Amino acid sequence: MIRYFFLVLTALCALTGAARATDNRTFEKFYNLSPEDFIDRIKDYYKHDYIDSAMLCANIQASKYGKNKLTVEEAKACCTAFRYRGLIYLWGFYDYQNAFENYLKAEQIADKYGFERLQNLITFNKAVLIATRNNLENNFAYNENVMDGFKEAFLRALELTNSNNTASIKKHLKTVALNLLYLAIKYDKANEVTSEIQAFREVQKQNGFHDNNAEMFCQAFEYYQAGNYDEANKIFQMPISRSSLFNDNAFVQFQSMVKIAQYATLFKSGKKADALKLLLQQEQFLRENDMPFELLEALQLVWQHYETEGNKALANKYALLYYTTKDEFINKSRVGKIDQAKLNLELEETRERIREMSYRQQVQTILLWSAVFITLLALTILAMLYYNYRKTKRTNRLLYEKNIALLNEGKELRPRIEISAPQAQEGPSQADLDLLDRITAVMESSPEVYNEDFSRQRLAELVGSNYKAVSRAINTCKGCNFNVLLNEYRIKEACRRLMDSDTYGNYTIEAIANSVGYKSRSNFATIFKEIVGLTPSAFQKMHQQGKLTQPAIPREEAL
Repeated sequence: MIRYFFLVLTALCALTGAARATDNRTFEKFYNLSPEDFIDRIKDYYKHDYIDSAMLCANIQASKYGKNKLTVEEAKACCTAFRYRGLIYLWGFYDYQNAFENYLKAEQIADKYGFERLQNLITFNKAVLIATRNNLENNFAYNENVMDGFKEAFLRALELTNSNNTASIKKHLKTVALNLLYLAIKYDKANEVTSEIQAFREVQKQNGFHDNNAEMFCQAFEYYQAGNYDEANKIFQMPISRSSLFNDNAFVQFQSMVKIAQYATLFKSGKKADALKLLLQQEQFLRENDMPFELLEALQLVWQHYETEGNKALANKYALLYYTTKDEFINKSRVGKIDQAKLNLELEETRERIREMSYRQQVQTILLWSAVFITLLALTILAMLYYNYRKTKRTNRLLYEKNIALLNEGKELRPRIEISAPQAQEGPSQADLDLLDRITAVMESSPEVYNEDFSRQRLAELVGSNYKAVSRAINTCKGCNFNVLLNEYRIKEACRRLMDSDTYGNYTIEAIANSVGYKSRSNFATIFKEIVGLTPSAFQKMHQQGKLTQPAIPREEAL
């Protein structure tokens, strides 16, 4: 450890001198940006989906709050920075807790300095956060708290418009109103937003601002509320105005809102075939434009549509497609970007200290050695943290292995995926329990389990049943699906073979993976680590070193 530390230290000292002159000039210029320029950079980076750069700029500006006495312009820049941090955590990382905390901080600054427009934007952002979280957690089901949040945002926007009628405020009022119109039509709650929509139309007349898209939605809403669904559908078929207010993503998002509202109108009027056709076209459109969140909404509606019609096969197909897409959407890894943003912030804080020292000393040599000293200090702390981390990891591993013995006494694993279908919430029947006994017998004794093409259908044949009954028995009795159960048995066998050096000592890990039914080593390694907590090579090495004496399959409590 110490040797590696000094190697890094030597490399750092060698590189610091070469990079010093250019680095200092770049960061001096960067720090001379005005608060307004900082805001413009954050907005521009966020608009073009440069998540890391936007987060870095927002972190730098937000870190200035509370350190010194700020001007109104600087406080406004800090408020905006916290707000954009919330947006990035929400849409970049799907981190609701951090997003909400940053919105609250931005709201605190806005209240303190009287930034009314920012207060209104933050209220709207919080409403969107609540709606997004509800949609993902409750599969886009109606929630009155979501509607109430948008109503509160609308009232704030309305008050602000009446007192400060600028173009940006008009745009914001229109955005909130369109969201209310959309939700009211989608969930058939038109009567709940009548007063808000009337107020919006009145403000349009009084302040003389007109928007084709807003007018289209308002007219369609009025027809919908009156029960004239055919006229509402005609309005929704009109071309959407691609005004300067829309970038590419916003245009596709608005188009999605229109199509979903049109679907609701067609469905309400009884034209279910036309409604479904529109929805399937929208699904394809969203796939082509890579809009995963809007695609989730479309898939959920298709699933719901087929369920309403009693088409169980297609309903199940789209339910599976919905949950698969949702899993990909939520778990799309941005962890690397979060870590990179944190690292950039730490480096930026270090360079800020260097800059402050250079201003005080005004000596180039002192600046260089100050940079080296601060960097060494940071590396020392990181080395100590790393050492403590490894020590803690070893201690936890000992506790972890104590639990292995308990699990190998016969206790079953808890599945990695909880089943959310209605039948998984009911108690298993005696028929399911009997079928599960036969399934268990096959899984524990049949060599076919380790064939690459072993399927749920084949399992059903071996136990003398059908694949639906097999799936139901596994779901209700074991609380997991067939793939999870199959992986657990295969990985258990893989552990045994990895430790059986007499029989499998000449086998590579890839060969063992193939022997238990996995086509690729990478897929095998991923599943192995999810279940066991170690990579196959690390597991095998620990066994060879005498640290494990029996198959180690941990209970996955975190899932």
